[in-house]
Amino acid sequence: MNDISLLPTHVNGDLPTLTNITPSARTVHILKNLCYDRFSEMTALTTYLYQDWSWFPSRADFADAMEKIAIVEMTHLDALSNAIVSFGGKPDFSMDGKFWNAKSVNFNISLQSALNENIRAEEGAIAEYQKAIANVENESLKRLFERIIEDEKLHIVIFKQMLNSL
Repeated sequence: MNDISLLPTHVNGDLPTLTNITPSARTVHILKNLCYDRFSEMTALTTYLYQDWSWFPSRADFADAMEKIAIVEMTHLDALSNAIVSFGGKPDFSMDGKFWNAKSVNFNISLQSALNENIRAEEGAIAEYQKAIANVENESLKRLFERIIEDEKLHIVIFKQMLNSL
């Protein structure tokens, strides 16, 4: 499918701006989980960049789509890292004293296997965002999480279209 790289990779509109921020160690912990844990933005970003590089040039259409999705994940990571600072934390790539590392990255380059794992990872990320929504009090942060979920749902749709084109 030659036009897979032309699909939109994010929902239209900017990510919501945070308002009414009160420093909160609990909120920082939740944000760090979303940034640096197994189903985190850092893991998604790194996985999708690896797939971009691995699938080029043999599947340049898939590689280009993965690069675009990685950029969207980077905007999520940026927004969440800024939120960590806003709520009184440091975006130091750590969670509970352990630094993020590549152990959760999907290094499988088989198209079918990788895309299926990407779908599972996006579903896991959505579940983590839904838990986060239930556990934070700041309404603007909840809106940010809800908006990111919309992008992650779109990524699942794209990965399924990619699978169907194999």
